[in-house]
Amino acid sequence: MLGLLFIYPAFLGICLAAIFRPWIGVVGFYGFVLLEPNWNWRWSIPQDQQFQPYIAAATLIGFMLSGMQGNRLWGKSQSACLCLVAFLALAFVSMNQSIAPEASAFYMSNFWKIVLMALMAVVLLDSPKKIYIMLWVMILAQGYSAFRINEQYFQDGFSMYANRPWGTKGDNNLYTIMTVPIAGCSAAIALFATGWWMRGIAGGIFLLQIHQIMLMESRGGMLATVGMMGIVAVKMPRNRYTLSAAGLGVAAAMVLAGPPVVKEFMSSFESTEDRDGSAESRFKLWKAGAAITLDHPLLGVGPYAGSRLVPKYYEGGLKTENKGLHNLLFEISTGCGIPAAILYFSFFGIAWFAALSLSKTLVFDGEEGIWIGTAILAVVAGLPGYLAASMFSSGAMLESSYLLGSVGLATWIVANRMAVEPALTDFGDQPATETLDA
Repeated sequence: MLGLLFIYPAFLGICLAAIFRPWIGVVGFYGFVLLEPNWNWRWSIPQDQQFQPYIAAATLIGFMLSGMQGNRLWGKSQSACLCLVAFLALAFVSMNQSIAPEASAFYMSNFWKIVLMALMAVVLLDSPKKIYIMLWVMILAQGYSAFRINEQYFQDGFSMYANRPWGTKGDNNLYTIMTVPIAGCSAAIALFATGWWMRGIAGGIFLLQIHQIMLMESRGGMLATVGMMGIVAVKMPRNRYTLSAAGLGVAAAMVLAGPPVVKEFMSSFESTEDRDGSAESRFKLWKAGAAITLDHPLLGVGPYAGSRLVPKYYEGGLKTENKGLHNLLFEISTGCGIPAAILYFSFFGIAWFAALSLSKTLVFDGEEGIWIGTAILAVVAGLPGYLAASMFSSGAMLESSYLLGSVGLATWIVANRMAVEPALTDFGDQPATETLDA
């Protein structure tokens, strides 16, 4: 019933608003991607109901009608976007010589749309307010799913989604990968927000997300989350509130981590003799991925097609025709080649360094400090979290990481523009006067 009362009116409202305010289309598009209404309200919304294509189309129409207004790409932002576009071009070239044409065609039919909307986000998130709203929509949309996963656990006494997919993004590993960078956003908002209600909402969502990651028992996701929170601890502002919040967060995580979670997490550090079959096979898969990459270094064997060669290269062989590599680096390098892999990771690397460069030149004071500090911390912590989690199961088709990279680039553009223009910000009457590192 909620699907009829909320989802459809929201969908229509976003489509109409996107024609006149295309940035709303970007925010709405990612909101629907992360909320997954077809899954969360599957009893009232048809599984084949399409929302995102219409929102994307309305956004593109609005962007054209507005005269393509938005952020001007330059410097780091331009380099990062060019890397992503160049990667896409090489992937299409590789697709034409794929050893698995159908798999490559499916992969590319989705990936070009991911790239398009990521680029639209860089251009259209052109003010502090829009960037901050985007971050809030990210955590609220995914936070609802985190709530539902926690709800099922507390009702039934076990988490069924450790062994079965949640939503349409894939298994427990893939959904965890999608969640990790958004959890970084939740932590950043909770630490930088000034209102207690905002701190409470963001902090509550963060705890739901952390417990969701535990419940899904993805070792790679848990390891990545620990590393991400280490970055948060290093880069967060130091004051009584943030230190208290960090302490409470650690205490809550320790309470929520039950024996099965601890056992699954600690199994990551077992010796070769004691390591379970799933963990041991990862190393053999990575070895196979490296060998395939070296044998096909220029263009790979076709996007999403490297898995077809894994049984042949796997140590000892495999009695199957297809085996996933469970690693982002090798999925990209075996599928599209080493040059494409360099371009792909350069997008995230440049976005990360762009955000980090702002953290070294800005003092987080006033209203500007809230949105800039939040965005910087979300990107600086969240992107490494995504990349680390994706070393254990590839998240190349998950939108949250690309959006976070786009947020980092948009923040870099807006912050630099505010530093040289004596215009008022849309969060208050305090213009930026610092000189930033370009």
